[in-house]
Amino acid sequence: MKIYFGGAEKGSYRNMLLTAGVTRFGINLTHLPIPKKKDQDLNAMFNGGEVLLYVSETDEDIAKYDSFIRLHADSLSIVIGQPNYDGSWLGDKYVPIWNDPDDMERLAWLCQKNGRVAISDKAVTPKNQKRIKQLAERWGAQLIGMTSKPDLIESVPWDSVVVVSWTSVIRYGETQVWDGHGLRRYPAQQKESARKKHRADIIRLGIDIDAVMEDEVSAIGMLAIESWRQWETKTFGGYDPMDDTDETEFGTPENGDIIAITPPTPSGGKVVSGGASIATTPPERRHEGQRVLLPVMGIENITSMGTQSLDGHGESIEIAPEVTPVLKYNANPLRQCNNCYLSSRCPSFQENSECAFSLPIEIRTKDQLTAAMRALVEMQVGRVMFARFAEELEGQGLDPALSTEMDRVFTLVEKMRSISDNREMVSLRVEASGSSGVLSRLFGAKAGEQARQLPNGGLDSSQTDSLYADIIDLSEDS
Repeated sequence: MKIYFGGAEKGSYRNMLLTAGVTRFGINLTHLPIPKKKDQDLNAMFNGGEVLLYVSETDEDIAKYDSFIRLHADSLSIVIGQPNYDGSWLGDKYVPIWNDPDDMERLAWLCQKNGRVAISDKAVTPKNQKRIKQLAERWGAQLIGMTSKPDLIESVPWDSVVVVSWTSVIRYGETQVWDGHGLRRYPAQQKESARKKHRADIIRLGIDIDAVMEDEVSAIGMLAIESWRQWETKTFGGYDPMDDTDETEFGTPENGDIIAITPPTPSGGKVVSGGASIATTPPERRHEGQRVLLPVMGIENITSMGTQSLDGHGESIEIAPEVTPVLKYNANPLRQCNNCYLSSRCPSFQENSECAFSLPIEIRTKDQLTAAMRALVEMQVGRVMFARFAEELEGQGLDPALSTEMDRVFTLVEKMRSISDNREMVSLRVEASGSSGVLSRLFGAKAGEQARQLPNGGLDSSQTDSLYADIIDLSEDS
């Protein structure tokens, strides 16, 4: 990823960037002062560096925009377009802009037709970030971000970004510093404590710490510029396999030596814009013979028993068996090592190869289902044990995540017991109204009468008198 330092249309910012050795500049045509009596030489102004041109979103002066880029097209590296402008005559230099988060169809069309799209930060939301990355990967498009938010820059695979917030250290008194792990930004209210906290980091960047503490404009500006450059190099400056600069040490091959021929770029050139229309041709209809089943699913034919009969020789035959196609899981993997997200850590990684692992899962019988559930419970118990080991190593008290995983074990065991339960139960619920009871309605009047009788025929008169004699009258005692 490349960073273009915006705000270079202002002379003081431009001089500071040139002094810092910056070679990529972003200029806002809306705020660029254009002399009326003499021509501007952009190559001389920016010391031959790369210049990216853009305008404010509220700028509707198409005539000024068109005349400027036609006059300085040779000196511009990238031209960020306006929604109502057709810059196809610029070829690969022209990059249309997308700034409507609700119009994902236009973004897809721009990625497909142009191959390069500039995206405003107001168009990127947490909900559409994943879709933006999918569209860029689907069409092999390069994205240019008009944003200065470090978290947004890291979340989307930008080819380039235009950063203007480095000027906030001069305009608003911010402090921006690279601490070796990330780019930190502090408001003016925290500048003193932040600069003391990052004293070692500022010295490591080669900036005069005394000048920074005294709030000198040039020092804090150079600190911000160098911090952004370090963040660009350390965070996004990975190895490029298409870059052959590391092969120069071998020198020019002589006769008889082996010559390594660099393969062409697989993405190819970018398609020139075809205009501002988003109309697309309808998709071609496929013949039914070209349609195939989804690779992750399969079809299995199950033959049911037909009518059993005897032929003339007395042998048993089956008449009209029914064949029923049913859906099944296809265990053949589709993953490839080149695009697998585990490729950097997989022990069986092999370039340009299919996945080395297979999961032949089959659950057709009760024993297979029980074995699968047992494996899941054992796997969850293993996670609990490892989490307990981590809790001991960290020594930071009780881990709530471990407690959650332990509860999950008991939930799985309870569900497994419920699925494996093969007891047969009969539940009977009978409601009756009227003089006769439920037993009389079910089993006849005699069964109801017997149910209402006391055991052993009840009590006679002598037994009743004896029962009353044993009762204590509490009112007389009191």
